[in-house]
Amino acid sequence: MFELFSEGFAQKVWAKQAAELSISHIPFMERDVLDALRQYALHPHKLLALNPKSEVVTVVNGVRSPQPLPNLLVLDTDKTIEEYTARVDQYAEGQEWSVMYYGLYAATPLLWDAAKQFADQLAHSLGYRPGGRVDIDCFIGRYSSTHVGIHVDHAHNFGFTLQDGKTMFAWPSTRRDLQGLKYPEYKEHKSTATALQNRTDRVAYFPHDAFHVAETREKVAVNINIAFWETAHDAQHHKNYVTHLLRLNDRTRHDIRTSGRASLNPDNAFQHSALSSAIAKGTLKRHMLVSQLISDTSSRLCVGRPLIEVSEIENEITLRASATLQWVPLRETNELLIAANGHCTNFEYSSHLEHFLSQLSSGKKLDLAKLNDKSYKYAQNEILKAVKALARWGAL
Repeated sequence: MFELFSEGFAQKVWAKQAAELSISHIPFMERDVLDALRQYALHPHKLLALNPKSEVVTVVNGVRSPQPLPNLLVLDTDKTIEEYTARVDQYAEGQEWSVMYYGLYAATPLLWDAAKQFADQLAHSLGYRPGGRVDIDCFIGRYSSTHVGIHVDHAHNFGFTLQDGKTMFAWPSTRRDLQGLKYPEYKEHKSTATALQNRTDRVAYFPHDAFHVAETREKVAVNINIAFWETAHDAQHHKNYVTHLLRLNDRTRHDIRTSGRASLNPDNAFQHSALSSAIAKGTLKRHMLVSQLISDTSSRLCVGRPLIEVSEIENEITLRASATLQWVPLRETNELLIAANGHCTNFEYSSHLEHFLSQLSSGKKLDLAKLNDKSYKYAQNEILKAVKALARWGAL
């Protein structure tokens, strides 16, 4: 068994085969996970506003409920995960059930931090970041088989276990004949699968193209999955923006054209002008930069760290070790885009502000009292606004 993030993992396991990986500890505290799960019952609309993927799904006897069943979610009375799962299992009265909490990074800052730090560790282990976004989800339940049957996620999966019970069966990408098979249809093929035991002392990994299905028949299993999508959609995001700039109503009639010298018709002239303007004025560049900064400073979580309330900021500040701080000056609009922890905003450009950010990113401890010096007179307000933003983003 290779150790997670070891050279053997990077060279022989990653993107090649499903495997169990040894770990010394899991990067989540039970109370932090429970607090994050509780948000899905308390503030479901707030989570969806932060991230459309942060939803909860409940399934009973293999059938997804139209709306999440309240009694299957974490309640205020659930003090531990064991209490929570025991309550739900008793409520289910012998029926199979599962709860899927998606997008935990939008629930609490601590889960966001854990996902980002894991993504950074993986990147340093591999020497590059996987192409797509990063997700963190929680799967809980007792069921004979995953309700959708054998499927492919198109994402590399790392399964951490808080409560033993699940076995993940994984097949190589060549087994397309298994797609969609449910239990007991796939029973005869289990002997050809890699059976991954989800236990607290290991991580269950399978590649982005692996066919897989989970079973947890005897015990209620609790697992946290961190998924790394193989393919990015950054280009499609920019394409959609350009398409929006060029949008016109469909034409049902066109002018009659005759022989002779021609030029762009009104529709084409408008689209050419809109695109030229977006490039000349830096609108398209700005859009691309904001998207890039959010992605890069969140280590491709692509969602900002949940904001924290800040009542007071200490005189001496440093950049949090796990935070990524980036900035880009836009000369066309005299702006400075500043981003950290998946957030991005703009400030009026000044060389003093950029110098301040440079010092902060280098790891220096900065004394805010020195902003009263004459040299900072004209940039003081913008620097203080930037500091407050960074504090709310959890970057300090």
